[in-house]
Amino acid sequence: MSNQDETVRVYKRVTSIIWQRLSPTFGIRTINAIAKNSLARSAQQYAELARMKVGPDGLEWEQFETHLDQIDEERVSAMLEQLMDEFFEAISVMIGRLVVGKIFAEAEEELQKKEQ
Repeated sequence: MSNQDETVRVYKRVTSIIWQRLSPTFGIRTINAIAKNSLARSAQQYAELARMKVGPDGLEWEQFETHLDQIDEERVSAMLEQLMDEFFEAISVMIGRLVVGKIFAEAEEELQKKEQ
């Protein structure tokens, strides 16, 4: 197994765990939409990522893996790190908005009680 293959294997396992943990909370469609956006943004810098797709159950790595031997090991690591950074940034923004929305709703509720 090459270093590129090992790197991809680790990221596949990580993304599988992410989908398993986040899908019940946010829904598979939401997670997949975030992943598609993250892939598109990352592919602007790393064109090879355009071979990766998002399917109904998460990332589909097959097309990406068939060309793996043509990509230098450091580049594979850098592009997958970029993809994960984009994905986690989007998830963080979404969670932040949800939390802020909840806090805002609670604050509004308290203000309305005070006015009564």
